[in-house]
Amino acid sequence: MAVVLTILAIILVLILVLLALPIRIFLDYKKDENLNETSFILGYGPLKFKLFGDKKKEDKPQNDEEKEPSSFEEKRNKVSEYIKIFEETKDDAAKILDYAASRAVVIERIKTDIEFGFPDAMYTGIFTGVLNGFVYGVLGFIHHHSNLRDMKVNIQPNFELPCFKIDAGCIVRLKNVHIIIVAIKLLKILKKIKNTERSN
Repeated sequence: MAVVLTILAIILVLILVLLALPIRIFLDYKKDENLNETSFILGYGPLKFKLFGDKKKEDKPQNDEEKEPSSFEEKRNKVSEYIKIFEETKDDAAKILDYAASRAVVIERIKTDIEFGFPDAMYTGIFTGVLNGFVYGVLGFIHHHSNLRDMKVNIQPNFELPCFKIDAGCIVRLKNVHIIIVAIKLLKILKKIKNTERSN
C-alpha cells in the first residue's frame, strides 16, 4: 500500500511540475521583395517545437520595367480591409483579451518593424498616416485590454526608394489553466474574420 501511495504521490508531483512549466508561443512574420516567411514555435519549459514554418520566395519579374515592389492602391486596399476586420471583431477581441489577461495569458513582447516606400513620395506620405493610424490603433487596443509587457514599433517611410519590408512577431506566455476556453473564443473570432473576408 505504501508503494502505491508513493507512486501516486510521484505522479501527482510530476503533473504539478508539468502544469507549472510555462508554455510560450513565438510568432514571427517576415516579408520583403524576395521573401515571405511565417513561423510558429511552441515552447514548453526549456523545449521548443516548430509547429509551423512557411518560407516562400517571391517571384521576380524578368524585366526591371515590370517590377513594382509596392502598389499604393493595393497596399491601401489591404490596410482598409484589415481596418474593417478590426472594427467588426474588436468587441469580441476585447472580451478575450480581458479574460486572458486576468487568467490565462501574458503577452511578453510585440515587435513591429515596417519599412515602405512608393515611386511617388506623395503616396508614401499618405500611406504613412494610414499605416501609423492602423498599427498604433491596434497595438493601443491590445495594450489597453491586456497585460502587454514590452512593445517595440518602428514604422519607417522611405521617400527615396520603392520598397516594402515587414518584420513582426510576438511572444505569448500561457498559463496552463483556462487555455481551452481562450482557444474556443479565438476560434469564434477566426470564424467571424473568415466570414468577413468572404463577404468582401
